[in-house]
Amino acid sequence: MLLISLLIFLFIFSLIGMEIAWAIGIACLGYLFLNQLAGGSMPYVLFSQQMTTGVDAFVLLAIPLFIFAGELMNVSGVTQRIVRMAAAMVGHRNGGLANVGVTANFIMSGCSGSALADAAATGSVLLPEMERRGFRPAFSSAVIASAATVGPIVPPSISFVLLGAIVEISVGKLFLAGIVPGVIMFGTMFILTWWICRSRGYPIEIRADWSERRSALFDGSLALVAPLIIVGSIIFGIATPTESAAVAVAYVLLLGMVVYRNTSIKDVIEAAGNTAISTSVIMLTVATSKMFAWLAVHEQLGEILTSAMLTLTDNLYVLLFLINVLLLILGMFMEILPIMLILAPVLFPMLGDLGVDPIHFGVVMVLNLMIGMITPPIGLNLFVISAIGKVGVIEIFREAVPYFLVLVGVLMLITYVPELTLAIPNAVFPQ
Repeated sequence: MLLISLLIFLFIFSLIGMEIAWAIGIACLGYLFLNQLAGGSMPYVLFSQQMTTGVDAFVLLAIPLFIFAGELMNVSGVTQRIVRMAAAMVGHRNGGLANVGVTANFIMSGCSGSALADAAATGSVLLPEMERRGFRPAFSSAVIASAATVGPIVPPSISFVLLGAIVEISVGKLFLAGIVPGVIMFGTMFILTWWICRSRGYPIEIRADWSERRSALFDGSLALVAPLIIVGSIIFGIATPTESAAVAVAYVLLLGMVVYRNTSIKDVIEAAGNTAISTSVIMLTVATSKMFAWLAVHEQLGEILTSAMLTLTDNLYVLLFLINVLLLILGMFMEILPIMLILAPVLFPMLGDLGVDPIHFGVVMVLNLMIGMITPPIGLNLFVISAIGKVGVIEIFREAVPYFLVLVGVLMLITYVPELTLAIPNAVFPQ
């Protein structure tokens, strides 16, 4: 009965538009209150204890560091240089600036680790230019919103850092497991954009000469060193994901303040302030969700959900399909962080008992929830791009439907061919 009340509280508070951190926290307090009324012995101090332990993890330090690196990339002009490099490489082919957006988001994903940051950064640069070239605004917005979903799949990834902390699996392995799926996502979206633009006759850019390409490549290549530092330091055991995030911040600071010389102390302070605000929201949600997860374990929610799903089927392939459908539906109505915090402690042990590798399912879960970022009503990428491009969310989603279908196809491929995610981490970290 108390478990049902907890879930009802959470559903009602989320439905009325309450911030998810407060919705989870107040639902947990409501549970403790009802427990006391029923004569239970669960003290209120448990709430503060669980919140404290929820954020007391060294690996979570990587989150503000990666956010800070992304903020510094924007103020130092790294984003513009990456877009210029992508334009020199692919702008003259069918797809024009649309595929420049796909390529730029793929490159940006190796630096920021955030889909929202990538969508905002590349969208603010490319959407006005694409409109001037004659691209339909809704299509331009759909391309950028969809292409940004690759951000948390290619290392580094804030989502992988959070997931690793939640279920206590290697963040380094998750980073490496995302490389092949990220490349597949990029390739399929690039081909789809090429086909759509060719069918609709959208313009292409003037082919850059070799001197322009060399200049753009050199200018943008310095930014590409950041993901090499992050991934390389983890592969060779030089640094943990958290330490590599700190190195990435130092490198971007070096680019902005010493190499490009366009980043002032004021810019750094503003970037740090924005990072603090973003991090506080994430950490508050992590803290309250820790209490929710504890209560879910106490009420045996995992066992109940496992029994219910196994009642439907004991076939692993069907079970994975049903879990994907569940996550896709939840991703339409909830943000990625609370879904991971609530369901990961339940799903990972269940699938682990059935022989599913946690690294493989970690990539499946994050990819699945990234697709939710381009589906209404809560698709955050849609809202960010809608605000930048001044196009309605539903209009953007209509144009994003082909990308949604392609990404679901990639999700199914990754789900049922685990070797695509496990080959690199198993090669680097053999059992």
